[in-house]
Amino acid sequence: MKSAISEASLRKFHLWNALPENAWRSLIEGMGHHSFSAGEHIFPAPQTNSCLCVLWSGQARVFANSPDPVRAALLRTMQAGAVFGVHCIFNSEIPPQSEIIAHKDCTVLTIPADVWEHTLSTNPPVMAHYIRFLTQRIEFLNQKIQYLTAGCVERRLALYLMGQIPQDDLAVQLDISAVSLADLLDVGRASLYRAMDRLTQDGFLTRNGHEYTLHNRDRLLSHYS
Repeated sequence: MKSAISEASLRKFHLWNALPENAWRSLIEGMGHHSFSAGEHIFPAPQTNSCLCVLWSGQARVFANSPDPVRAALLRTMQAGAVFGVHCIFNSEIPPQSEIIAHKDCTVLTIPADVWEHTLSTNPPVMAHYIRFLTQRIEFLNQKIQYLTAGCVERRLALYLMGQIPQDDLAVQLDISAVSLADLLDVGRASLYRAMDRLTQDGFLTRNGHEYTLHNRDRLLSHYS
């Protein structure tokens, strides 16, 4: 493994930072290390199939599989620290429903399914943490389905903002770029900006820099049905 990936930095990673020393040694000995150039398929790929994978550096994009590759939906943009390949651990016979392409040069760590399964079965705290992680992943996918099936861009944006802003007339700073938000909602940036302007003109949204305030949320979704 390259020296740039130190053992100390590996030990801090959230999925296995609670491992005892003996389990840690077995895990690190079973890890693989792979590099991908921008534009390369990271997953599925021979290096990453049947593995739990960690994007250790770089940036990658996750697309939903589609018979029409031109219309493949961008599910999310992954930054360093993102985990993928989780379905391989207990459902290796199910084909992946998404593909991952390097957006920038990437480094990926891989843990073979049998190594990770043994780690989970012999370390209950790590298993509990992994279950929480999977629960969060399911919640993200449910939200993504909600956005993609919501209809017009204004309604998709309204659903997102209602999930991020807990109450009316409360200014909240959103920690997401316009590019990432457009990717999340599967719309173009120009369409996103037009939708923001529409919500603002219709009196449902106030913007002040990076702070956003919603008004009259009880009428918001019905207005853009």
